[in-house]
Amino acid sequence: MKNNTILKIGIIGILIFVILASGCISSFNTGTRTFSDGVMSFNYPTDFDNATTSDINSTKMQEVSFFKKDSLFGSLFNKQYIYVARNKTGLSSAEARDGTVSKVKNASTGQLLSSTTETNPNGVVVEKISFVEEEFGKKAWHCMMYFKIKDTVYGIVVYGPYSNREKITSTANIIFQSIK
Repeated sequence: MKNNTILKIGIIGILIFVILASGCISSFNTGTRTFSDGVMSFNYPTDFDNATTSDINSTKMQEVSFFKKDSLFGSLFNKQYIYVARNKTGLSSAEARDGTVSKVKNASTGQLLSSTTETNPNGVVVEKISFVEEEFGKKAWHCMMYFKIKDTVYGIVVYGPYSNREKITSTANIIFQSIK
């Protein structure tokens, strides 16, 4: 009798672990935070951490912020990133989008899925791109947005493993709806 109870508890524990690891219960925290650089702002899920990275300061783009989301199990499940940059040239958001579309189409490892122009609920015109890219033998899902606020063109990309595409798309939608 005692061994049956221990066996049942062990089986239940394994089932709970499998459910958590499979992503069926990805996060208990479903709220949002707001990021602002003083010019523009957007909301993002609270389970992202603002990561410390080296400042990427190319001639065209300057990093504004970088966020990452790791699950309880690290790189195995639920990994996502949000990268925010601003354009340092006179490039418009449509030109920035077109440049990215061209790079994806010309890359042997990329596949463009969509390219649209949409206006969010705050009246911000956003150039949206979705594409898949193979990196180091693994597919990555990208949702990219370019937009202009107060004469500054921004680029935001939400990306991560292809297997996590629904959650990446959901995060990108939260950001798109709240950009102002």
